[in-house]
Amino acid sequence: MRYVLLFLGFTTTIGQVLLARELVAVFYGNELILGLILAAWLAWGALGAWIGGRMWAPGGAGGYAVPSGLVFLGWLPALQVLMARAVRVLMGAPPGALVEFGPTVVAILLLGAPTPFLAGALFPLFARRLAEEGHPPAAAYVWECVGAAVGGVLFRFLFVRYLDPIQVAAVLSLLGSLAISLPLRTAAGGLLRLPLRTIAGALARLFLWLSPLAAALAFLLAAPSFHRASLRWQWADLAFAADSPYGRLTIQARDSQRVFFVNGALAFESQSAAAEAVVHPPLLAHPAPRRVLLVGGSAAGNLREILRHPVEQVTCVELDPLLLQAARRYLPPADAAVLGDPRVQIVLTDGRAFIQTTWQTFDVVILDLPEPSTGALNRFYTLEFFAHVRRILNAGGILALKLPAAENYWSPELARRNGSVYHTLRAVFPFVFVLPGDVNYFLASLAPIQADPAAWTGRLRERGIVPRMMTPEYIHYLFTTDRFAQTQDELERTAGVRLNRDLEPICYYYDLALWLSRFYPRLRVIFERTDWVRLGWLIPLLAVPIALARVRRRWAVPLAVFAVGLAGMTLEVVLLLAYQILQGSLYGEISLLLAAYMVGMTVGSRWTASRRWRRTQVRWGMLFLLGGLALFAGGFPLLLQLPLPVPLVLFSLLTLLVGGLAGAAFPLAVRLVEGEAGQVVGSLYGADLAGGCLGALLGATVLIPLLGIPQTCVAIALVVLAGLAAIV
Repeated sequence: MRYVLLFLGFTTTIGQVLLARELVAVFYGNELILGLILAAWLAWGALGAWIGGRMWAPGGAGGYAVPSGLVFLGWLPALQVLMARAVRVLMGAPPGALVEFGPTVVAILLLGAPTPFLAGALFPLFARRLAEEGHPPAAAYVWECVGAAVGGVLFRFLFVRYLDPIQVAAVLSLLGSLAISLPLRTAAGGLLRLPLRTIAGALARLFLWLSPLAAALAFLLAAPSFHRASLRWQWADLAFAADSPYGRLTIQARDSQRVFFVNGALAFESQSAAAEAVVHPPLLAHPAPRRVLLVGGSAAGNLREILRHPVEQVTCVELDPLLLQAARRYLPPADAAVLGDPRVQIVLTDGRAFIQTTWQTFDVVILDLPEPSTGALNRFYTLEFFAHVRRILNAGGILALKLPAAENYWSPELARRNGSVYHTLRAVFPFVFVLPGDVNYFLASLAPIQADPAAWTGRLRERGIVPRMMTPEYIHYLFTTDRFAQTQDELERTAGVRLNRDLEPICYYYDLALWLSRFYPRLRVIFERTDWVRLGWLIPLLAVPIALARVRRRWAVPLAVFAVGLAGMTLEVVLLLAYQILQGSLYGEISLLLAAYMVGMTVGSRWTASRRWRRTQVRWGMLFLLGGLALFAGGFPLLLQLPLPVPLVLFSLLTLLVGGLAGAAFPLAVRLVEGEAGQVVGSLYGADLAGGCLGALLGATVLIPLLGIPQTCVAIALVVLAGLAAIV
């Protein structure tokens, strides 16, 4: 039965990652969408575990569920991936278009249900079977964690590099079909209880084993065709699609036009003049731009426009090499050729990491990045990041960035988001002005910026540039229209907004509020109220579960496990975001950090499950673990104030420690609750997943942006202490 639990953790982890990547490519990847995906997964798993703990009677139909459940579990990820690719077609949403939030939530809840619900329902059965083999019931948690850790590592370092998503799903279906032939006959009470000594029974068993296996092999062989065909359900003019560790790149081709999408969102199109608005304002505002740094947008036409100016060197920083490889192959020859210009230096790394560590200085720094809609993007709009940019600017140097805006009416949500970036810029650069339009272009400098249309148009003529959009007439219009002064005044009036900082990333919360207000304007009041959430509000709320545990003592341990699940998941999010902020890049190391968390859970749960403790020792051990988790949460903000050597190693060890504390609590909690093994494990497993669900939903979307990382850690410590008080 240990093999079964390994397969359970392995399959559910890889299935979760597969579906999450597909849904991010379908609905874009802000923190709310990612939180909903993870929360739906954990919520369905908790419901399945609660039902499964009460459904399987000892010696009953559970024997039939082992082989059939493994087959279904292996095939479900493939079905979920295909349904995720079909959902935009069913909704009638064209490529790149936003999908309303309500249908998005419904789709995530429905698509995310089958695998976690089935896995959660089977877990109590497998725990009971393991107990019948003479192992402690909590050992099921250990083996499930081992499978999850192995699945996470293999996905990052093997599957995502060499297999497309449908091939990965086909591998899972093949493993699920092969699982029938593992040594399950004794554990499952006889595979389907067939009379093996009869010819008919032997043939029937052979058929039942070979049928799913043959289907899985056929599916694996046909997986590349399924992959291309299912992508064309949404992308009718598909020319290229590939996944990298950083997302999915899709290219549509029609006649001579090429349109690039990253994770389903429009990145750029080859015949657009948008690059002129990104490049020409900062280069025309500077009297002699010689060295230029471009972060993002290297394949979007920006390089072509920069090289029309008398520059000596352009340093382009791009994160994903797949984007440049595809650009060289699919862009028009003239646009692709600039990537090989001798004045161009291409650096494949994270943009913030490059700016923090480079010894070079520049006359102009251009950020051509999406708005701060996620924690990863928000890092490029904070007070600390702008200070790093200031360090690498030459005298009179200019920083340029852009934000979506509106020509006429600015909603309160739009004003708060753009105003937060504006005032954060002003806190670092004394001179900031903004060009109006449906996109605002911000120029910031330590020296006065020449905002004179005559000077700009004169430089256009001197440099021999004849643009399509940024013509002398259009430049004159930008500076003389009433909107130029109105935009500046609108931003100045938002002086009450909070500055965007690394450890207090309020700006992506403002962006989230703006995104939701497009679909549900009545939510505006809610977001205006939650903007003032304070840590002190949490204390009276935590008194409720403590009081419940006093009234109903049988709820005490599940409430403590719920608190551990919530704290563990939220701390994991905090550690990932803190590493991303301090080190500059998370993408390449996220799998290592997640694997460290799962290894910690495996080691912690294995240690407490294997020891023979008396009941009083178990209770004291549980209190010790909860106290350690609260101490870690409260002390982590102090650690961030110190110079951190070898951040990757340190954060891996910290993640390992958090996972160990969270994992070690579960076996102890099982020993504190009396009852039938399947029901006890199922109810506590469900409480653990439910706590993780709430932590996933609130951690990145509300607590961290509103309270900041230090106060979020204090809130986590209070939650854990409330769980400790429940079982004292």
